[in-house]
Amino acid sequence: MKHMTFIGETKGSMSSLDLRTIEKLQIDCAQKFFPGITSDQMKYEVVDGYAKLMELVG
Repeated sequence: MKHMTFIGETKGSMSSLDLRTIEKLQIDCAQKFFPGITSDQMKYEVVDGYAKLMELVG
């Protein structure tokens, strides 16, 4: 059985031009933080919807 835990935050757009400054900062912080705790069992990805998430988890 495959177990998956994920944290999701919707932004409404994948374009940095459409994001507010605080949203850009949140993404930047996550991109810097998660590599320090990731492994082959845990990774950080930015996705634009459920379908993309399902592609990643297979």
